[in-house]
Amino acid sequence: MDDLALRRHIYRTIADTGRAPTRAALAEHFDSFDAADGLQRLDDRRYIVLGGDGEIAMALPFAARPTGHRVVAGTRRWWANCAWDALAIPAALATDAAIEARWLDDDEPVDLRIANGQPVGDAVDGLIHFTIPARHWWDDIVET
Repeated sequence: MDDLALRRHIYRTIADTGRAPTRAALAEHFDSFDAADGLQRLDDRRYIVLGGDGEIAMALPFAARPTGHRVVAGTRRWWANCAWDALAIPAALATDAAIEARWLDDDEPVDLRIANGQPVGDAVDGLIHFTIPARHWWDDIVET
């Protein structure tokens, strides 16, 4: 099993189902594959982020667990790690989508959709504020 095939399978599974495959599902899919070692190699290379339980927590831009940013395209749904990743998911999948999130200042729903690769909705003029400079994101990518 090479790491590229593993990575492709992880992303395809998330894109198709909205959920990251578990270590057990990966081991079953790849037949006697040591999922823990393969996932650790991908985590070490920053292709994915593992949670404390050894399961996939992030396969950027996808989050494997519920967050405050959800991307909806038809019947498909994905969690995003942050506002930036919520914009990246429709771009990565080349799909129109609605982004479900709330403004931090007043907790009102954000009106932001992606149509034909372009943002539309009232939030088009909104701001995404990053409190941590990008060069420091990997200091603690989960908190960032």
